[in-house]
Amino acid sequence: MNIPRDKIEWRLLLSRFLTRSGDQAWDFAVPISLLVVFPGQIQVAAMYYFFVRLGHVLLMPSVATLIDQHARDLTARVGIFSQALAVVLQFFAIWGLWKVSEGTFVISSLSLTLFVAMCLVGLLSDLGAAVMHIAVSGDVVPAAVPVERLSVFNSRIRQIDLFTEVTSPIAAGLLLLVASPEFPLMGLLLVVFWNILSFFPEYLLLMSVFNENPQLRTKIKIPTQASQSLAKKILLGWRTFFQEPVAPVLFCYALLWLSVLSPHGVLLTGFLKGGWALPELTIGVFRGLGALFGISATFLFPWVLKKSSLKLTSEKFLWFQALTVSLGLLCFLQGTAWGQYGFLLFVLLSRVGLYGFSLGEEQIRQVSIPEAVRGRVNGFGSALTGLATLFLYGAGAKLSSTNDFPILIGASVVFIVLSALVFSVWSRKTALSL
Repeated sequence: MNIPRDKIEWRLLLSRFLTRSGDQAWDFAVPISLLVVFPGQIQVAAMYYFFVRLGHVLLMPSVATLIDQHARDLTARVGIFSQALAVVLQFFAIWGLWKVSEGTFVISSLSLTLFVAMCLVGLLSDLGAAVMHIAVSGDVVPAAVPVERLSVFNSRIRQIDLFTEVTSPIAAGLLLLVASPEFPLMGLLLVVFWNILSFFPEYLLLMSVFNENPQLRTKIKIPTQASQSLAKKILLGWRTFFQEPVAPVLFCYALLWLSVLSPHGVLLTGFLKGGWALPELTIGVFRGLGALFGISATFLFPWVLKKSSLKLTSEKFLWFQALTVSLGLLCFLQGTAWGQYGFLLFVLLSRVGLYGFSLGEEQIRQVSIPEAVRGRVNGFGSALTGLATLFLYGAGAKLSSTNDFPILIGASVVFIVLSALVFSVWSRKTALSL
């Protein structure tokens, strides 16, 4: 029995809300809890995230390929339960570090074992979340949602992402206040319960879609390459990925991750506080407005798309981002108070272009990537953005002085303009009809 399309969309959106709210809360709670365990030792959290992102870059292409080899409902089960298991194990790893640390990370066989375990289960959680995103947004959605409704549906998903990005950290922060000297990780334990409780309805919602619409379970499969080593599979995968007609679009999107011009970004926040000495309230309002400007793009993109093609609409939003960050750079270089306000304003306006283009990029992937290779291609795209993130934070660590920040801003503008140029060339030369 086929369920109505509107019910499919409603269930997919609700499951998205559940998974993103839990993910955002957990991502916020883990570094805060590590600072509770190791006060003033931010390098512990930094090393943790470095190893998790590095593992994501190395393993995501191979993990995502499994999406193409198995039924969609099995992939969803694996993604959900791997996240649930990882959250529980990661809590116990952090709890173990608290028990043996006494506030200072002292290198020992036990502390190193617990730290490695925390990184491994953190990587499991990260890969599980990425698999769920690719399996649902990149595979189930284009199979279940009509093409003419993709732009609206993707906009709803992005609205959910932005809403949870703002609200979940606040809720998690309130839970983290529940602590005592005897057990400072009580708040983290509550966030664990939050995640576990959200996994069950998420699982039931997705399984109901597959059970009542069984044709969504199966998909076209590609032959496996079990005889090759992991290294050869990865090298061959990268070579094959860049031969895909849609690969330049994913490359353009990855270039946008090489930017410090994000209201909620760690590097820009650090500069606004340390370089310009802006008060926390001003920075908080700036971050909140960044989310609101991003949400505005989710309403604007479907409206513009009705009047233009998908390629041209995406190109317009990307060039709008390139224009606004360029004007922001000019304001920044003035070195005046008005220049500061102008810089912040243009960074906020650039979010409209960024989120508008990201919606276009996602829809291009959904309608252009063949069903048999959606997992592999999206997996390599995810690894590409992960690599860009590692490069960005490496540059931030190298150019750590506030006096160096203009270099990071200038480089960010260059990468965004380069992204727009590459996309414009691709949109005019590609044979894809979009």
